[in-house]
Amino acid sequence: MRVLLPIFAVFAAALFSTEAARGQGTDRYVKVANQLMELINAGDYAGIQAKFNKEMDAALPLDKSSAFFNRLTQQVGKIHKLGEPRSVGGAMVFPTECEKRMLDMQIALDGSGLIAGLTFKPHAATKPDPEKHQAQVDRYTKVANHLKELINAGDYAGIQAKFNKEMSATLPLDKSSEFFNGLTQQAGKIQKLGMPQPVGGTMVFPTEFEKGTLDMQIALDDSGLIAGLTFTPRTPTKPDPEKP
Repeated sequence: MRVLLPIFAVFAAALFSTEAARGQGTDRYVKVANQLMELINAGDYAGIQAKFNKEMDAALPLDKSSAFFNRLTQQVGKIHKLGEPRSVGGAMVFPTECEKRMLDMQIALDGSGLIAGLTFKPHAATKPDPEKHQAQVDRYTKVANHLKELINAGDYAGIQAKFNKEMSATLPLDKSSEFFNGLTQQAGKIQKLGMPQPVGGTMVFPTEFEKGTLDMQIALDDSGLIAGLTFTPRTPTKPDPEKP
């Protein structure tokens, strides 16, 4: 079973605001994550919605987010505790111990500290099987390369056809077309994809656009269809220790 919030983290308004993302600081993410844990456990869906920024709220309205969080609790139980977060692009990943299994909760905040992206994925294995890992890399790379071609061609219907039904229902063609059009206008066409890195049940591809580099994170369901997709500021390989 893959538990994944099938939603684009909407970074189109601040694709290159890396400084804003870094300026959030770990403490602010921990505060939001703990508040989110309490709201999810209490079934306070309106309270969760109030933590979303306007783009996230528009992409995932209260009826859909309520259905998702209700299903999430039914499948994995309540959240017991959050582990130490780690930085992934312009987001933070929290190992999340639930009653029935471990998940990775990834949160992205905008410059105001509101939630701009949120996913729940299977917790990353500490020692992945090398053969399974390579097979996973090959499967994701094939989808990523195809996605690159479709984005560059402006083939929004073709992109939509790669979504699974949950992703397609959450992000219909009109909204996804608007997102990808805005992405291309701001970042230009994709020049090349770098070596992928596994993050939980997903793959992150360093993605070189004409105007900058982003991290493209893809989650696939068991059928190889896209169940989650985000574009975030590129994680620096050697972050400045003086920056928060």
